[in-house]
Order: sequence, then C-alpha cells, then structure tokens
Amino acid sequence: MISFVALGGNSRLAKCFSDLFPDISVNVDKSLCDITNKKDIEKVFKKTNAKYILNCAAITDIEYCEKNPKETFDVNTIAPLIIEKLCEKYNKKLIQISSDYAYFPTNVYGISKYLIEKLLNPKKTLIVRTSFYYKDLYLIKGLFKNQSVSAYKNMYFNPISINRAAKEIYKNRNKKGVINIFSSKKISKYHFAMKVCKVFDTDKKLVKPVSFVNKVGFALRPPDSSIDSNIAINLDKDLFQFKKYIKIR
Repeated sequence: MISFVALGGNSRLAKCFSDLFPDISVNVDKSLCDITNKKDIEKVFKKTNAKYILNCAAITDIEYCEKNPKETFDVNTIAPLIIEKLCEKYNKKLIQISSDYAYFPTNVYGISKYLIEKLLNPKKTLIVRTSFYYKDLYLIKGLFKNQSVSAYKNMYFNPISINRAAKEIYKNRNKKGVINIFSSKKISKYHFAMKVCKVFDTDKKLVKPVSFVNKVGFALRPPDSSIDSNIAINLDKDLFQFKKYIKIR
C-alpha cells in the first residue's frame, strides 16, 4: 500500500527513498506535477490515499538561485506553502526537505529555505534539515574515477549519506517541527575526502587541499555550515553503510 508520494520524483533523494521503500512509495516528477501549480498538486492528491507527501522538489544550484531569485522563491518558498495547505485539505502530512544553508542564509538559496522553515506550521509539518552526500557528488565521483580533486581544508560541514537521510526520514515521519539530521561531528571538506579515500581504498594523493575564499560576483557560502544533529550518526560508520548501499544498486 502506497503511503508516501515524493514530489520532485527525479531528485536524488526521492529516487533513493523509493529504492529503499519501493512497496510504500511512489515518485511524481515535474512532468506530472509542477509544484508551483496548485491544480497539478491537487490532481495528485485526489488520486492517492498516501498519508505522507515528501517534498523533494527544489532548486538547489546555488549560482542558479542567485541569478534567478524569483523562480527560486516560487519553487523553494511559495510552493511548499501551497502544498501544506492542500495537505490540510486532503488530510495528509507534509515532510519538507530543508538544508544546512537555511541555518546560515548567506545567499538566495539559503534565504529561500530559511523562509520556508519559518512559514510552515511546526504543529502540522515535519521539516527535515539535512546535508547529504551521494555517488555523483563532485568529490566522490572524481575519486571513484581515480581523478584528482580539490577539497577545501577550511570549509566545514557534517553530512550524512543519502541512504541514511532517506531512512531517517521514514523513521521520523510522525514527528513535527524541525529535525536536524546530520553526522555528529563537523569535518572539513578535505578531511571528508580523506575518509572517502580510506573507505573506498582510493589513493589519498588524488586529493589536493585548497583554501576556500568567497569571490566577488558569486553567491556567498558559509565557511562553516555544520549544525548540531538531533540524531547521533557516526560518519565513519555511515560511509561504510553508504559503500554497501551503492554496491547493492
């Protein structure tokens, strides 16, 4: 029985969620539902008895967001409000995906996520604030191909694997308000790349440490986007689970 409908069905997270929970979830992509179109959303809601609406649809390209603020706010901020209202009308629960950048809103993308966190009803909706890594992430993809990659030694975060993010979304589906799902300790991008090399037995010499500096003409990025997690997640163990996950796929 389908209990989850994932909007933004072509997103990495939606695909991962349906991979892990194929019997209870269905993905709906933009060709079937433009989340900025209320009629599209309502059509989907009328056709499903699913209790949970997982909104993975978002514009996440930081530079694109900076150049296209109206479109970014339409998709990332206004659309989830429409979805939440329709969830109330059709007796469904919204699970909204947010970002570590919402906690440090230094650019258009971060502001769009910050605003939706503030505007959604914390008594009805679950907001999942997270930062996840995946197979096609620049650092990981390059190392898998034995290519040289650059990694910031002075930019910090505390990510989790995309598969762990999907599992935690399912486990915490009945909670409300904001939940932070991150690894337990912050780490530099460089040291994260070193851990990836260790887990996947890749040459550490491929990783070149570089210094991060915000540049004029580009979206500002916070040098430290780490956030205290509500769930204890060990990054080393998480990387090994990620390794198993991508081998199975």
